[in-house]
Amino acid sequence: MKQLIELANKIKDGELRKKVVEFIREPKLSHKDFKKYPSMKIEEAKSLFSVSSPSGMATVERDVLNHSIALADLCLKTAETIEKNYKIQINKDNLIAASILHDLMKIFEYKKEKEGLEHTGILLDHSMLAVAEFYHRGFPEEVIHIIASHFGEAGPTPPRNFEALIFHYCDTLLSLVEFHLYGAKVKPSQPVQLVLFDEEALKKIIERQIEKD
Repeated sequence: MKQLIELANKIKDGELRKKVVEFIREPKLSHKDFKKYPSMKIEEAKSLFSVSSPSGMATVERDVLNHSIALADLCLKTAETIEKNYKIQINKDNLIAASILHDLMKIFEYKKEKEGLEHTGILLDHSMLAVAEFYHRGFPEEVIHIIASHFGEAGPTPPRNFEALIFHYCDTLLSLVEFHLYGAKVKPSQPVQLVLFDEEALKKIIERQIEKD
């Protein structure tokens, strides 16, 4: 918590800094239907993410707090490099805020059990929860956009400004680093084999099944 507060205090915009700190200190969901879900403490928050590897999909456990702090550091250094070399002004306040907030809703998405992490059963993923909650709390559109687009071009909202672009690729890079650090501890799951049938082939299979019955 101390590390997050120190990071949030680097935000120069007073109103944005206040909103971020308020949520860090008391992370709650405003919508009444979602208050039933348990939440982990931010300091203890873990989450799972999957990365495709040559041997299939591997599910890796991530420390949310460390990931967020590392992401903010990388985003700021990247922003400084881009500003220096391309003379583009980057909003570092928005990058810091998004780094702190983008994965925090995972405290409602996962819970600790004896067997390990389990999904809480919440019906929205952490990104959609974040967009909904921070829209309700009046966060700037630009910060919400960074969070909404951090999955990149493959997500429902692609990055539409330099801050979002920086954020997505820095987040992706750290995910790959974390995969190589922690992925070796996890046995990759077997790839799913898909069999596709055309209409004629499917018709024959059904006819054969009817004959057997």
